[in-house]
Amino acid sequence: MRLIASLLAALTVFIAVPASAQDWHRAETLHFIVYAEDDANSTKEFAQDLERLDEVLRILTGVGPDDGSLPESAKVTVFRFGETRDMATLAGARGSGIGGFFIGRADGAVAFVPRQLNKRRGRSRQRDVDSAMMLDPQGILFHEYVHYFMFQHSDAPYPLWYSEGFAELFSNVEFFDDYFVIGDVPTARSYSLSAIPIDLEKTFDPPARPDRNTTGRTYAHGWLLASHLNLNPERRGQMGKYMQAISEGKSRMEAAEIAFGDLDVLRKELEEFRQGAARTLKVPYATQAEPPVEVHKLNEAQAARMEVMIITNRGVDEDEAASVVRKVRPLVERYPNSPEVLLAATEAEIDARNYAEAEALAERAIAADPESTEAAMFYGDIALRQSFEDPSKLSEARRRYAAANQKEFDHPYPLYGYYLSYLFDESEEMPEVAKTGLESAFRYAPFDYPIRQALVHMLLLEDRPAEAKIVGARFIDGKGGQQCMLRKMFTEFEEGKRDPLLNEVRPDHPGEYKNEDQRKAEREALDKRIEDYGCKVD
Repeated sequence: MRLIASLLAALTVFIAVPASAQDWHRAETLHFIVYAEDDANSTKEFAQDLERLDEVLRILTGVGPDDGSLPESAKVTVFRFGETRDMATLAGARGSGIGGFFIGRADGAVAFVPRQLNKRRGRSRQRDVDSAMMLDPQGILFHEYVHYFMFQHSDAPYPLWYSEGFAELFSNVEFFDDYFVIGDVPTARSYSLSAIPIDLEKTFDPPARPDRNTTGRTYAHGWLLASHLNLNPERRGQMGKYMQAISEGKSRMEAAEIAFGDLDVLRKELEEFRQGAARTLKVPYATQAEPPVEVHKLNEAQAARMEVMIITNRGVDEDEAASVVRKVRPLVERYPNSPEVLLAATEAEIDARNYAEAEALAERAIAADPESTEAAMFYGDIALRQSFEDPSKLSEARRRYAAANQKEFDHPYPLYGYYLSYLFDESEEMPEVAKTGLESAFRYAPFDYPIRQALVHMLLLEDRPAEAKIVGARFIDGKGGQQCMLRKMFTEFEEGKRDPLLNEVRPDHPGEYKNEDQRKAEREALDKRIEDYGCKVD
């Protein structure tokens, strides 16, 4: 858990993002913000499809209409531009066929999808429809949004087969004027459905070392099970029984037998299902009116900062951070009064650890837009990072996060930062307001791993290991070496040996810089701890 970090933090490749005010539009709906390199009408329709997906999920999961309880910060920002190959480049995996990706975090969940599949390159080359098993870019976004939605509304340690299978169920939902259709077989999973034999034990309780069929069973057979359990009236409600049995300590196979009954019967039903026609469901919309969308064209400054905005939202490493700074400083000279450019530049300077420059830019951004929560959060981040070398900055970070909270009281990130400003301050006792703030941050952003980790640590400090286990279930469930070690550490904690677990889950200071040698040494030390606990290193 101490090594939790952005999957994309080690990337070093720039993409070519056009920066023309004629090309970029911004659309905003109730649950999404879309930046698209496209015309206004296409941008609007894309945003409406996303909003319809949210409505579909609310209908079929029983969550119900939006009651306004989620904060404004829960909106997902989607960047839609370029071709499929641009997504692979952006993810640092050129040639992989990546069709888009999603990053959920407390300071703003983001997604990246192409506007179109790769164009033909030359007369002799076939149109590249992706080597990613024909994965549809919009389907990828739909799939990932389902994960985000479930975190927000039903935070539970679902098994991987159900989590991925349920997301696949919504990946190819079809929207019509008055209704939607769900349940068609995902094209990318057709081969796995037909070629991989159904093995419920390997699906429900996969081996520690994945085999060549693990992915197919997880996604394709996961879809088959999720479809069967949700679209077959006789099976509805059984997944809840399964999760209840797991929470009571039953093994995965015991829980399956309790919830689903005779597993041979279930297997035969699944065989019949996969060899027959897809079980589709046609459902009318809860609201017939088209989802409202506000669309406008980006001005020159807003469009000019799109490349930097995309790269910083994706995440950068040390070398790339310096490259982004070289790109953004001329933009600040050209558009010195643009709040958007100033924000992009502030984030770039923070990433490059140029804190004096970042602080001056943050102050300019706040002056340009005094209501900007983002500028206020950056201002707090700068002081918190500086506090690693200068602990006196902790009180200033605390003040700045409190100011950000005043601008948007239900944004999780200032609450999280405020808590950290006390956690790292040895001269101050943690006040109750900081603890309740962290709990609120988790309630607003259960998808954010650092917040979840901080809450697990806080609960352990308060000697509440049972609650810490529930919150940290996603960290300890599974057959991996680190999960094995953490489970044993929890047992030690309950027996009175507290320090190993507390040290393992304590959040790292965001201002601490580790070079590659230090990171390598940390990974080796983690492997040694895993081995010392009698667990296998992954």
